[in-house]
Amino acid sequence: MPDEKKIDEEWKKKAQEGRSQVEQSDDEPAEGQPKEQDNAEQESGEGQAGAPQAEFSVLVSSLATQALIGLGVLGHPISKKKELDLESAKFSIDLLQVLADKTKGNLSDLEARYIDTILHDLRMKFVEATK
Repeated sequence: MPDEKKIDEEWKKKAQEGRSQVEQSDDEPAEGQPKEQDNAEQESGEGQAGAPQAEFSVLVSSLATQALIGLGVLGHPISKKKELDLESAKFSIDLLQVLADKTKGNLSDLEARYIDTILHDLRMKFVEATK
């Protein structure tokens, strides 16, 4: 059991890192990220300052955040109200499962553990919310 708690804390840390990347100012690159974009990124408009790096963990944490909003754990980004929307939460959790199924065998061990841990945590919260 203590291992699960450690994994959950690791997930929360990664999710927070993903959120903080979005909130960073234009002149502060994410930790470990280069300060300058290459020419291809600059010309295409990809990797603009303030936008998170397109990574698997950001996609997963984005879907997990939507599920947490639907579960009433987090407030809605506009209204800031915590409202239970089990249909929306279930949809986001199901999307994460589809993503896990379709990427199986193509993920690093860390990425596979990350999505599995998030799915487990969200399912437990979903069950709790339906009681």
